[in-house]
Amino acid sequence: MTSQIDRMNKLKLLLSKQRDYITAEELACLIETSTKTVYRLVKKINDEFPNGNLVLSEKGRGYKLDYEKYIELDEPAVKQADDISPNQRQDRVMEELLLSSPKALRILDLFGDFYVGDSAISNDEKMISQKIKKFDLKLMRKNRTLAIRGKEENIRHAIAELIQRLNIIDLDEIKSSDEWNFNRYDVLFVSDQLRTIEKQLGGDIPYPYNVNIFSHLYIMISRFRKMNHQISGEKLVVTQLKALDDNPQIRDIAIEIIRNVEAYMSTKLPVSEIYYLYQYLLSSRMKNESDKKQTFSSEVEEITNYFLDEVGKRLKINTKNESIYMDLANHIKPMLNRLENKIRVKNGLLDQIKLTYETIFNFVSDVALEVSEKYRLPKINQDEVGFITLYFARIIETHQLPIQTLIMCTTGVGTSELLKAKVAKKFPELNVIDVIATKNYKKSLEKSPEIELILTTIGIKEALPVNSLVVSAMLTADDQTRIQKKIEDIYNER
Repeated sequence: MTSQIDRMNKLKLLLSKQRDYITAEELACLIETSTKTVYRLVKKINDEFPNGNLVLSEKGRGYKLDYEKYIELDEPAVKQADDISPNQRQDRVMEELLLSSPKALRILDLFGDFYVGDSAISNDEKMISQKIKKFDLKLMRKNRTLAIRGKEENIRHAIAELIQRLNIIDLDEIKSSDEWNFNRYDVLFVSDQLRTIEKQLGGDIPYPYNVNIFSHLYIMISRFRKMNHQISGEKLVVTQLKALDDNPQIRDIAIEIIRNVEAYMSTKLPVSEIYYLYQYLLSSRMKNESDKKQTFSSEVEEITNYFLDEVGKRLKINTKNESIYMDLANHIKPMLNRLENKIRVKNGLLDQIKLTYETIFNFVSDVALEVSEKYRLPKINQDEVGFITLYFARIIETHQLPIQTLIMCTTGVGTSELLKAKVAKKFPELNVIDVIATKNYKKSLEKSPEIELILTTIGIKEALPVNSLVVSAMLTADDQTRIQKKIEDIYNER
């Protein structure tokens, strides 16, 4: 089931990149499956979509996404108990256990609303045990009760990473939406604390770092409320206490926010909460950081340069740019703190990044492994790789050389000149170096070997040695769509 869902998501992402119809055969090749599977996936996508067909089809042309429906697609975060999958049921039970840990909860209370038998419950226990294992947590069963046991720090990390609704929230909508199943008063309070943090730091905390801090504070409040304020917290070691002095401004902000939480909940929180929040703040990035004169540790400088040099070599691009260096270093700096403190920032665009920038993502993944080994860091996860990928995608997008283009028709006059004027206006990415008659194209290619694209108003029977496209001199909307697709193909080939 999971693989089918993955293929469905990949199919939708592939279709979202297409401006025109694409055949089932082409889709099957791209997602490495059969055409019959493509037909089944399209049918299932359309069957599950509530408002007509999400994937349009046309005989002889293939499939196309109804893009307006796609971008408005927003599956409800909370479904009825009789309409949820086993995976969703497991997540809800796991959430309740994590928030209540180490307290044991009755199995009847955990599963009563789902109306499932002992076999399903037993399978859910196995799946939950697997999910929490990587956080060094254990699921304990005793006298028809379940409990998750482990260090408080690990429990917080598991909650932050495993509870999906905390990773997909929109902070602008959460206060007014009833879909998220959040405590409204806690949401308003935590939102106020975020604004306080931003005011003290003198800049906005951008997505997804603001979501991370929101989730951390919301989880902390939920944990203490579930446990009736009985969490004692873990004692800080000497190195952790000393770390609080590394950045007095961040430390004082963390202290202020924790004191505000104590007043809100009428309780006393352990000093470890100050340290946890301090690390989340250090692991975040401010919108105005790039505008300030930054100083970086030698480790940050070395890792930033390593990424720029090694990924640049693989992509064959020039990465010697002060602006790019500063932006990437400003990302690497808090990333190292996230790795050290096991703080994971969910990348909501990860699937699209992997699909859209597959080559760049793979190169960054390879270099990330080298960085982890060379600098003895924890493994850099895919979410982080996705973020770093965007920096190199930006370099390519903003520093692409114009595509050297040749325009030709039967005579080389009139229609070609009209086409040249239209192309120059619509496509600044194309540098039209000449307008010629069809019979002269071989000489032009010999004279200008840098030509990458030929736009012609008449078909050429023999194969051309460069990219070519037959278009109308009127440059219709369909022509423009096909030219844009060809531009993207050439950029990808580079």
